[in-house]
Parts: sequence; C-alpha cells; structure tokens
Amino acid sequence: MYLFRSFFFSFLIIFAIFAILIFVGDFVEQFRKSTNKEVPLQIIFQLSSYNFLNLTMFTLPVVAFFSSLSAFLFLIRNSELIVVASSGISIRSILIAPIVLYLLIGVFFIAALNPLMAVFDDRYSELEYEYINRVDKFASITKNGIWLKQFNNNNNLSSVLYAKDIKDEGATLSNFMILEYDKNGSFQGRLDGDTAILYEGYWEMNNVQISPRFNDPYFEEKFRYQTNIRIEDISDSLSSPLSISFWRLGRFIDFLENLGYSATDFKLHYYNLVFLPFLMISLLILSASVSNNLKQNDKFFVT
Repeated sequence: MYLFRSFFFSFLIIFAIFAILIFVGDFVEQFRKSTNKEVPLQIIFQLSSYNFLNLTMFTLPVVAFFSSLSAFLFLIRNSELIVVASSGISIRSILIAPIVLYLLIGVFFIAALNPLMAVFDDRYSELEYEYINRVDKFASITKNGIWLKQFNNNNNLSSVLYAKDIKDEGATLSNFMILEYDKNGSFQGRLDGDTAILYEGYWEMNNVQISPRFNDPYFEEKFRYQTNIRIEDISDSLSSPLSISFWRLGRFIDFLENLGYSATDFKLHYYNLVFLPFLMISLLILSASVSNNLKQNDKFFVT
C-alpha cells in the first residue's frame, strides 16, 4: 500500500502540472482563434473548459511516464528501494502496485469520464461552429441515412439532401432526395435520383426525377446540380470520434459501415481508448528501466 500511495500522489502532482499547462495553453489558443470575431471572454472560457478533459486524457501516458519516473527517483533518493530490495522483493514485484494503479486510472477515464468527455466535446463543437467558424454544420447522420444542407448559387435556392446510402466518405450518394426552398423558407421543388457524385462545386446525378413546384415533373438521365459544399465539409460536419462515448462507439462503427461510410477514424479512436491503460503500463516499465540505470549514478543524487 505504501508503494501504491507513493505512485498515486506522484501521479496526482504531475497530472495537476500538466492539466494547468494544458488549460492555459488551450485558453490562449482559443483566444487566438477568436481574434477579430468579438467572441465574449465567457465563451472562450467555456470552449477551453469543454475541451479540457479530452486534451488531458491523451496526455495520460506521458503523465504516467514522468510520474513513475519521479516516484522511482524519490524512492531511490531516500534509499527506500534498497530497503525493499534487501527484504527479498524483486523489481517485478515492486511494479505490481503501480501497474494496478495505472490500470485502474485508465479504466476509470475510459469507463466513467469518457461519456462525460463525449458530451463536453459535442458542446465544444457547437460553440466552435457558432462563435469561431460561424457556420452551420453541413451534414448529420441518422439510422436511416445522411442529411446534407447546401445552397445552389445557380438558382439561389437552399436545399436539404437526403440519401439512404453513402460511399467514398460522402462523395457518392445513392437513393437520394433533394428538397428545395427559397430564402423565405417556401418549398420550391423536389429531386429524386439513383446516384449523385460530388465534384468541385456540383453534384453529377443519374436518373433524376425533377418535380418543380409550379411546373410539370420531368426526367433526366444525367443532371448537374450546383452546390456550395465540398467533401471535406461533409466529413468535418459529421460527429467526431471524440463526441461518441466509449460505450456507444462499437455500435456506431457498425452503423456507419452499414451505411457505407468509412469508420476508420472511429476505429482508431476506439483502439486508442482500449489500449490506453496498457500504454500507461508500458511507459511505467520504461520509467522503471530508466530509473534503474540512474540508480547506479551516485552523482545524480548528490544534493
């Protein structure tokens, strides 16, 4: 228990130092991003607060390394490791306490704090879009397909595009429907088609049924529809991996793949979370190796 407490208090101290540096650094970054945009200081503080947990979580392996190293050096400096070793306890046995500690910390962050981080990241994204980017999200995914909001400069109409299936990160849509509206929000027409491929500034559509509000419907085998969205706008507007909690992430990955959307980013995030405790333990072992070498250098501990 003594070793457990030593490593735990060392972890708290190093984590607190990193947390303060991260919050101050992110606050400065948010302030820089909001320059000339008249963002209230309260909103900048909220942005940093909502982004804080996610930033600190991925510094845990680094915190684990430096806290372990400082704990080992403290024990060596006070000759406590020598006493423990002389009692017949091997270095492997000494590592059991911090291994259990970091395993518990990793599981706590993943199981308990990660869902809270997902909520905070969602709020952070909303504030960032509203005050920093000052644009609405272009896309959202539901269990029935993808919804896109776009604007057609050719006829000065905004529209909502729905598609049941997506491919190529949203660049190819199948079984789609477009509902057009004027600047007053009045319905102006509908388009239904088989496929739509996004190019620079327009959709290339196949087998399109066009139904204007005040004219007879007609059919086009090929139809080019102007749009203001780009492929990166679709990807950026969809839920980020950080906004999905660990407990929902597996189902959400299956859901995206069933829609035809690549879930690579979500898979990487999922594996990062799963292996986080083991990465912390690996860096603990590395710090033990480093401190074991330092133990032989008496000059290092001279005051």
